[in-house]
Amino acid sequence: MPPHDSPRPPQQDGKPPRPRRMPLEAALQNATVRDRARALTNLAAIAGRVTSSVMATLPSLLSESPDPDTALNGFERFTASATPQTLRILDRHNRLIHYVLVVCGYSPYLSDTLIQNPDLLQSFAKPRELEKSYSAEDYRLAFAHFGKASPSGDLSGQMTRFRRRQYVRIMLRDVLGIATLADATAELSALADALIGEALQAARAELRSRYGGSDEDEVAVVSLGKLGGNELNYSSDIDLLFLYSGDPAARRGEVSVREYNIRLAQRTTELLGRLTPEGPVYRVDLRLRPRGAEGEPAVGLAHALRYYHDEAHDWELQAMIKARHTAGDTALTRRFLQQIEPIVYRATINFAAIETALIARRRISQRRAGGLWARSPNPGVDVKVGRGGIRDIEFLAQCLQRVYAGAEPWLRSRGTLFALQKLHDKGHLSGRDYHELSSGYAFLRTIEHRLQLRYGQQTHRIPAGAEDLFVLGRSIGGLIGQQPPERIAELVAQRMAAVSEIYARIIHEQEAREASAGPLPEFQLSPSSEMGAATSLQQVLRRLAVDSPETYALITARELSPYGRRNLFRFFAAAMTSGESYSVVLAHPAGVERAMSLFEISDFVTDELVRHPEEVGTLDHLESGNPGQLTLEAPVPGSRPMAQAAATSASVLAYVSESALNLEHRLSLLRSHYRRRVFSLAAHDLLQPRPVFVSLAAFSQVAADAVVAAFAATGGPPGLAIMALGRLGTLEFDYGSDADLIFVHDPALPLYTATAAATEVVHALAAYTSEGALFPVDTRLRPRGSEGELVVTPEQLSLYFAGEARPWEALSYTKLRPLAGDAELAQRALAAVRGRLPRFANQPEFSGELREMRSRLESLEAGEGEMNFKTSPGGTYDIDFIASELLVAHGAAGLRGNLQEVLFDLRARSLLEGDRCSLLVSGATLIRTLDHATRLVTGRARKWLPAAERPAAVVMRVAAAMLAMSAPDIPARLRSTMLEVRSIFNELIPAAPAQMIGR
Repeated sequence: MPPHDSPRPPQQDGKPPRPRRMPLEAALQNATVRDRARALTNLAAIAGRVTSSVMATLPSLLSESPDPDTALNGFERFTASATPQTLRILDRHNRLIHYVLVVCGYSPYLSDTLIQNPDLLQSFAKPRELEKSYSAEDYRLAFAHFGKASPSGDLSGQMTRFRRRQYVRIMLRDVLGIATLADATAELSALADALIGEALQAARAELRSRYGGSDEDEVAVVSLGKLGGNELNYSSDIDLLFLYSGDPAARRGEVSVREYNIRLAQRTTELLGRLTPEGPVYRVDLRLRPRGAEGEPAVGLAHALRYYHDEAHDWELQAMIKARHTAGDTALTRRFLQQIEPIVYRATINFAAIETALIARRRISQRRAGGLWARSPNPGVDVKVGRGGIRDIEFLAQCLQRVYAGAEPWLRSRGTLFALQKLHDKGHLSGRDYHELSSGYAFLRTIEHRLQLRYGQQTHRIPAGAEDLFVLGRSIGGLIGQQPPERIAELVAQRMAAVSEIYARIIHEQEAREASAGPLPEFQLSPSSEMGAATSLQQVLRRLAVDSPETYALITARELSPYGRRNLFRFFAAAMTSGESYSVVLAHPAGVERAMSLFEISDFVTDELVRHPEEVGTLDHLESGNPGQLTLEAPVPGSRPMAQAAATSASVLAYVSESALNLEHRLSLLRSHYRRRVFSLAAHDLLQPRPVFVSLAAFSQVAADAVVAAFAATGGPPGLAIMALGRLGTLEFDYGSDADLIFVHDPALPLYTATAAATEVVHALAAYTSEGALFPVDTRLRPRGSEGELVVTPEQLSLYFAGEARPWEALSYTKLRPLAGDAELAQRALAAVRGRLPRFANQPEFSGELREMRSRLESLEAGEGEMNFKTSPGGTYDIDFIASELLVAHGAAGLRGNLQEVLFDLRARSLLEGDRCSLLVSGATLIRTLDHATRLVTGRARKWLPAAERPAAVVMRVAAAMLAMSAPDIPARLRSTMLEVRSIFNELIPAAPAQMIGR
C-alpha cells in the first residue's frame, strides 16, 4: 500500500461493528430539545446501530440543528432503514452524518426522500460534489441516467421522484451556505426547465404517433414569473406560455396546427401536473397567457404579438419582463422576445399608470387565493404579499425598469436582485435604498425557502407558535446575527416596514418628477441582436471605457481566444453585480491583466475569480517570495484592530485560534483565508511556474496551518495529537487532495473526550459552508480502518504494529508526521510505530504481499484503455512502493521528506543504485507535475490527463513550463519513463509466490 495517496483495500461485506457505549445525555448537552425523553430513546436506538465514532459526531451537529428533535427523529428512522453498507458509508465519511441531520432538521418532507433513496449519500460522498452548480443540461443528462437506472412506465412519477432527489442536493447546498440565494433559485429553475423539456418531448412523441406529421414543427415553452426570472422556490407554481408558429388552420397530420398544439400543451401540462404518490412534478399555471383562463392553452406567434400590441393590460406587459425560453424551439422564443421587447419597454410610459396596473395585478392574485387567506388558521405575516413583502420589491424593481429601461436597455433584466443592482449602478436607486431592498429581498426569500422546506407546502406565512418561530429563527441564524431566534417575527416586521417606506416614497418621487418634467422624449429601439458572449462583452467594454480607461486599454490591446473572451465576460459580469467588487477590480488593472492570462488556461482559477472578483487584487502580490503568505485586505469580522491593519497569514491563523468570537465565525474566516491562500498558490504556479515539489510543499504548508488552526479553534485538549499520513505526511498535498489524518491520545485523556474533540476537528475541516470546505479528511488509515477507534494511544499503535498490521500498513506509516496538538505525545506515537517496523523486513512474504497488493490496486482501477497517474504500471504507486519498501526493509523509516527527497536519501545510503534513483526521481517529477497541472487547469483531481483537446493541450503547456522542457516531447517521455519505472519495480519487488495468489 503506497503511503503517499493512501489507497484502501476493498472492504468486506458484513454488519457494522458493535458500538462502544457513550453517555447518551452528553449528546444533548448543547442541543435545545423539547422532548428530552423522546430524544434519549432515539439516541439509544441509534447507538445500537452505528459505531462510536458516528455517535461522537452527534453532540456538535445537534447543537447546530435548528430543530434537534426533528433531526433526531429523522436520523433514527434513517438508521433503522439503512443497510449495513449505508451505515459503513456514514462511518467512513463523517460529513454525511452532517448532511443527514441537516436534511432531517430542516425539511421533514425531504427526509422521507433521503430515507427512501439512501444511494444519494454515496453521490454526496464524492469530493466537492456539492460545490458543483447544475445547469438545465446537467439535469437533462442526470435524468437520462436516472431513467436507465430506474426504468418506469410512469413518466410523471419518474419525474417527481427525480425532482425530489435533486431537491435534497439543492437544499443541502442552500442551507449549508455553499450556494447563494441566487444560485439555489437558479438551480431550482434549471431543474424545472429540464423536466418541462422532458414532458414536452414525451408529449410530442405521443401526438406524433397518434396524428402523424413532421418532426420539424416549431413549438416553444416560454417561462414567466419566478421561473422566468430564474427565481423559483421549492414549492412554486410554474407560469408557462406555449407558443407555436405557422398557419393555425394548416394541417398537421390528421388535425390542424392549432388543434395539434393545443393538445400538445394540454398533454405536457397533464404530464407535469398529474398527481402521483409523491405529488405532482409541478403545479402548472397557464393563466398568464393571452386572455388568461379564457384563452387557448397554446397561442400562435402572430396572434400573441397582436394581443400584446393591441389588447394586453399593463400588468400583462409587466409579466413579460421575466419571459424567457425554457423548452422547445429556441429560435421561436427569440423571435417572440425580440418583437415584444419594444412593447414592454416604451420610452413614453407613465409611472402612475404602471402603479395602477400593479395594484390591479395584485388584486387578481389575491382573488385567486383569497378564500384561503381569509380562512387561514395562521394569522402570521405573509412575507410574499404582505405590505413591504417580496411582491412589493419585485413590483418596484419592475416599475423602475419599465420607466427607465426604454431609454437605457442595459437596465433590462429578469432577475430581481440583478435588476436592483443595475438600477443602483445607473443612479435610479440610492445606495441606502438599494441595500435595504436587496438585503430585504434576500432575507424574505430565505425565510420563504425555509418555510417551504419545513412544511413541504406553498406557504409564505410566518408561523404563530413560539416553538415554530424559534425553529425558523435558528434556521436562518446567519441572517439575524446575534439576535435571539424568538425575535424573528419582530425582525421580519422591521424589514417589511422599511421596504414599504421605500416603496411609497419612490412612487411618490416618480410621480412628482413626471409632473414637473413633462413627457419623456421619444425613444427609437435599436435593433436587438441575439444575446451571446460577443454582444455581452461589448456591453462590458463600453462600460469599462467610461469607468476605467486604463483597464479598457489593457483589455482591448490583448488578443484573446474565444474561450478567454468568454471567461473575461463571466468575470466582469460577476464583478458588475456588486459595486464593492467592481471597485476593487477597477483599482487593480495589473491584476486584471494577469487574470486575462489565467482566463486562457485555468477553469479552476477562472471559477474562483468569477465567484470572488475581488481576488483580482491578490494577483498584484504574486511577485513576493511566498504567495501563500497573504496580506488580508478585507476586515476580519468582529475585530476593529484587525480590520484596521493588514493581517498576515500568521496573524489570521492566530486570530482564528484565539479569538473570543463564536466558533462558526472563526471557522468561516479560516475557510476564507485557506481559499485565498490556495488561489494565490495556484495563480503563482500558472503565471510563474516552479518545480512541482516546491509547489506541493507550499500547498502542504497551507493545509497543515489549517489543521493547526482548526485544532486550536475547536478547543483541542491537552493529551491529544493529530498526525498526518499520505500526501500531507510527505509534503506533497495538492489541490483536491484528501488529508489522511490519525488522532492519538494520552491514556490519561478519556476516550470519549478525545473522540469528541477529534470529531470536532474533522467536522471543522471537512464540513461544507458558504466558503466551501477546507478539504476532505480521511481517517481510515488508523488501526483496523473504519472499524477501529477514531483515536488511539501510542501503546495501542505499538501493539497493533507488533501483531495485526499488514505489510502495506507498514509502508503507509513510514510517512507518519506530527501535525498539531501535543508534540511530546506525537513523538511517542512516532517512536512506537518506528520501533515495530523492523519486524516486517524479517518476514519472508513481505515483498510478495506488497506485490500482490500492488496488483490488486492495479486491477481495481483498470479499465479498457484507461490510464491512471497512480495505479497504471509505472505510475506513482510503483515508485511509492519501491521507496517505502526500501525504507522498511533496511530499517531507514526515519527518513522523511517528499518522494524525490526520500529517493535521493536512499541513494546516499547506498540503498538505491544511482541510475535507478535518477530514473525514479525523473518519473516521480514528471507524473506529479502532470497531475498538478491537470488539477490547476481543470479544477479537480483526475485519474489521467483530460481527454478533450483544448484542456489537454493547456495541461501540456503548463507542465512543460514547470519542467523546463518542450510540450511536444512530454507524451513520449511519459510513456518511456513509465515503462522503465515498471521494469525497476519488477526487479526490486519480486512477484508473490504462487501459494499467495488470491489469498
